[in-house]
Amino acid sequence: MTRQALILDFDGTILDTESPAWESTAQIWADWGVELPMDWWLEGMGTDRKTSWVEELEDRVGHPLDQDSILQARQEIKNRMTEQQPILPGVTELLEAATRRGISTAIGSSSLHAWVDQHLKRVGLYDQFSHIVCRDDVSGVSKPAPDVFLRALDLLQVDPGAAAVIEDSPNGLKAALAAGLRTVVVPNPLVKALNFSGAFARYDSLDELTPETLLNLLFEAT
Repeated sequence: MTRQALILDFDGTILDTESPAWESTAQIWADWGVELPMDWWLEGMGTDRKTSWVEELEDRVGHPLDQDSILQARQEIKNRMTEQQPILPGVTELLEAATRRGISTAIGSSSLHAWVDQHLKRVGLYDQFSHIVCRDDVSGVSKPAPDVFLRALDLLQVDPGAAAVIEDSPNGLKAALAAGLRTVVVPNPLVKALNFSGAFARYDSLDELTPETLLNLLFEAT
């Protein structure tokens, strides 16, 4: 039997960390009397933002800011919000179904291990994955570059044609497609209106269909 693998994004796919990221940043911007533009924010979703949103805020207020203190304040807000987030619907059931079928699973994320690992452990999913690949595993390269997915395939020892991805953002979809992977998109709440051309399928939630049905659709040809 051909080895098969399912690779999941983390932010917005396993936990809704994208809403806390947006809301915490918007709160910081509001403290400086500036509205965070949604269109600008969405362009970078699924990538590594680093300090870009602070630099953008500096441009809009017209003077330098204490970036370290602002980043820390925002991170504290984001952490509090994220710690309240449960596993998104259908994720646990899909992982269990993949395990029953002998399909290997991995994470492919643009975030750092320090972020991804702690939250996977918090919700009890850390040991559910054969490999967890983050941007610090690929020299800091983030999506839409395909590096995290290519690294996951290498670790899993699976060809792209026998693997599939679950993603929530356009940049994540671009990365998966660039790696040659069929991709199911479950958009996070902020990006539902965006273009997901090229996706193998799109659903509002992973529990929209049974995990067995989804796995049949993804792997019946492999």
